[in-house]
Amino acid sequence: MKVGFATADWSSTVVEEDGSPTPGGSHWIRIGQYLKHIPIEHTVGVLVFSHKLGIFGVTDTKGNHHLDCDVIYMQRWMLSGIPENMDIAKSNGQIIINDLDDWYWGLHDSHMAKSYIDPKKNQDENTNIYRDIISKSDLVVVSTPFLAEKAKSKLRAKEVVMLENCVDFDAYPQREHTDGSPVVIGWHGSTGHRSNDLGEVKRVFPQLPEKEFSFHHTGFSSQAPAFWEETNVSQGRVDLYPMVSPTKLPKMLPFDIGVAPLNDIAFNHAKSWIKPLEYIAAGIPFVASKTPEYLRLRDKYGIGRYAGKFIEWKKAFDALSDPETRIEEAKKNREAVQSLDVKKGALRLEKILESVI
Repeated sequence: MKVGFATADWSSTVVEEDGSPTPGGSHWIRIGQYLKHIPIEHTVGVLVFSHKLGIFGVTDTKGNHHLDCDVIYMQRWMLSGIPENMDIAKSNGQIIINDLDDWYWGLHDSHMAKSYIDPKKNQDENTNIYRDIISKSDLVVVSTPFLAEKAKSKLRAKEVVMLENCVDFDAYPQREHTDGSPVVIGWHGSTGHRSNDLGEVKRVFPQLPEKEFSFHHTGFSSQAPAFWEETNVSQGRVDLYPMVSPTKLPKMLPFDIGVAPLNDIAFNHAKSWIKPLEYIAAGIPFVASKTPEYLRLRDKYGIGRYAGKFIEWKKAFDALSDPETRIEEAKKNREAVQSLDVKKGALRLEKILESVI
């Protein structure tokens, strides 16, 4: 058996050191990080279709065409023509799996992708086409219970399985928590791909004493809104790292407290616990919004701090300003979620792939 992982999620802003394309965050979390742990023959790249053979293939990053894939594992493809070609490929014995990791039908107006995949504005790539692609798939793999339910009830998916998001704990150096000021509150991500999420902390951040707290943003891009504008803090209080490859992210989290704010909308109800999990892997205690998946992390593993109201955010930051509290919490969090290590996730993905043969 050979699996072709065909993802549309490639970074348009950064490349790897050797000049090769950089996986996007979802590509890396849902596919890329697992590949070295999967013994099944596979390749990864972009989706192609051979009209001569009547099957899909994958073109890898070196330009090689792989037209010998028994299974095509798609991610984020919404292009016209794909549903019809799926019928042809399946009639020729090819198995089609789709990975669904976001609820695109609930996008916020401020999200960069909102208008791009709107059926009214883009006839060639949109969510209506994606719905057909999902419904025609032999199997749909999702990251959260919300997506599992929606895939069945709204997208008419034939069969759905859940693969919870994992991280490579071995890749993350541990934050050293020391007694000193200011305590650094950090967030990583692209402000252009948010749903007014940082607005959740816009009231509390400016109220934190300047001598006691500073801020860090990993993921800066001159093409996206500035972190300090999104959070209403002065620019001088914010240190920046640029947007980087997800393969380098583990070493780009130089802060004491991680925040995971999410606006209370359907798109974010589908969001997995990956951001708090990355903080946990780096030995950084976190404060997260009370969205369904973040609260599931709390309920399943008994860890983390969660906030909605101003006073809840404020109390959490005040408590975590103590280094001993951070050390204790970071250790507890990391020990609790070892089942979400990438090697164990890869075993689950391997079983999913084997199940379709």
